[in-house]
Amino acid sequence: MTDAIQVAFTQHRGKRARIQQDAVLVASDLVQAADLPVTAVTLCRFAGLCAVADGVAVSPVPQMASRKVLEALGTVEQARAELFQNGWIGPRLVRQHVQTHLCRRLAHDPRTHGAATTLALLQWRDARFSVVNVGDSRVYRIGADGVWQQVSKDHTYRQSMIERGEIAPEQSVGQLYHDLEYMLIADEGEDDFAVHWRQGEWLPGESFLLCTDGVHDTLGDERLAALYRAELPVTEQASRYREAVLAAGAPDNFSLILLRESR
Repeated sequence: MTDAIQVAFTQHRGKRARIQQDAVLVASDLVQAADLPVTAVTLCRFAGLCAVADGVAVSPVPQMASRKVLEALGTVEQARAELFQNGWIGPRLVRQHVQTHLCRRLAHDPRTHGAATTLALLQWRDARFSVVNVGDSRVYRIGADGVWQQVSKDHTYRQSMIERGEIAPEQSVGQLYHDLEYMLIADEGEDDFAVHWRQGEWLPGESFLLCTDGVHDTLGDERLAALYRAELPVTEQASRYREAVLAAGAPDNFSLILLRESR
């Protein structure tokens, strides 16, 4: 196992949106750009953090909500020690540090009260990973054998219906049911939200893809997998995804981060 992680990330406001409502965090760098070309960095294999956040368009100042949530993660070392769970960022820290930060910054001004965002983060330490998400921004785990697995959980009404057995996974439903059931909201009364947390071993040869719904809704899981080439450097693979989303019309803001252990 090497001591470095190769990372490529990119974002675009989409062809229909006026502003970029997504934000990206790579280590300590927070980015929110209308058009960010594929950018490459190398991070330490022994500990690190990356995240994406997608401001909810129907809420006030969604672009501020996504930034504030990632700002909180960028200063996570300042959080109280008891909020970490065995040293990891988990639901407790999201509720009591990230959500609290969002509310302190935006909940007390009527112009920004109710600003909302999703969050998906990947944290790693030594040979283990941790995924936390709220909303429908996703994290995929891609095995050395090319097998894909979504390790985040969509917090949508449709997904809840599937889990309750009310509909089959392949069953179509109206657009309303694809709406978010849970998200992070700048409202101190909105604290009853779900936080998904999953941990595991980061196996040799595995890659991780973090993306907002401007990527996975535009391309779909099958096309994401079909476009993936394990032999490509992460920068070239990220470019394949970026160009595919743009070619498909890029109807929404989109952001993605691709990570792979150095070879």
